Amino acid sequence: MEIPGSLQGSGDVYGKQEKSGGYVLKQWGWSMVGTVFAVFLLGGVVNGNSLTEEVKSSVKQAVDIRQDTQKTQERWFQEKETLTAEYMALEQEHQRLWEQQQQLVKAQFLGETTVDQLNLALRDMEEISTGLDPFLKTLLLKIETLVANDPPMLKQERENRVAKLRTIIEATDIPVSEKFRKTMETLFIEADYGNTIEVYQEKIQLADEPVLADIFRLGRLSLFCKTPDGNVTGVFAPATASWQTLPASFNQEIARAVEMGSKRRAVDFLTLPLGRVVTK
Repeated sequence: MEIPGSLQGSGDVYGKQEKSGGYVLKQWGWSMVGTVFAVFLLGGVVNGNSLTEEVKSSVKQAVDIRQDTQKTQERWFQEKETLTAEYMALEQEHQRLWEQQQQLVKAQFLGETTVDQLNLALRDMEEISTGLDPFLKTLLLKIETLVANDPPMLKQERENRVAKLRTIIEATDIPVSEKFRKTMETLFIEADYGNTIEVYQEKIQLADEPVLADIFRLGRLSLFCKTPDGNVTGVFAPATASWQTLPASFNQEIARAVEMGSKRRAVDFLTLPLGRVVTK
């Protein structure tokens, strides 16, 4: 800072202050310089404090923005992870539902095919039922004729079985399938008589006398009888539909046959009077 020339001088000024009053003026000048310098320094300090506050405020604002940005990014990342997991779960669920749909479509197709087959089977069954009922009635008549014309083997048991079969066939509340099953069951039992032997007791008319005898059934081929004491034996004669006594020479063979039929003796060869087949 320049000082006016009127204020500049040498040490002589101080010696002449009583005359010109310059001493007072010089002292005032230096006071002004100090005041200006103090004001300058004070302004610098004030300006420096203001600048520091502005910098601090800017830094704090930048830090806050950075922190908010970081939090926002973290929140977005979490949301992204959540949405990604949900998307993957939905994708898997979609795949599962698609596979389930394909299975249901296949099952529906198979179900429709099965329904068509069942409907066809039902129609066939109705047609069979319509034609089967007369056939079963005809078959029943043949079984009744067979039992009536056969030798009297288990006659009461067989007649009761045929009577029950007639009740079933004539019933309207029994399905045709059950009627068919019972008819086949009766036929199998009758057919089985031709492959087995059997011994049972029955009261018969032998030599014009009622006798409780052991009956030996040889398949469907012939019937033989023996009194409990073994002294009298006989055979059923289809031609006369009656029991006829046999010579005593057959008593031992008939007794052996009864023991075999009762499973009291091992099966062995026998000599029995079978005779010849007689047709009526």
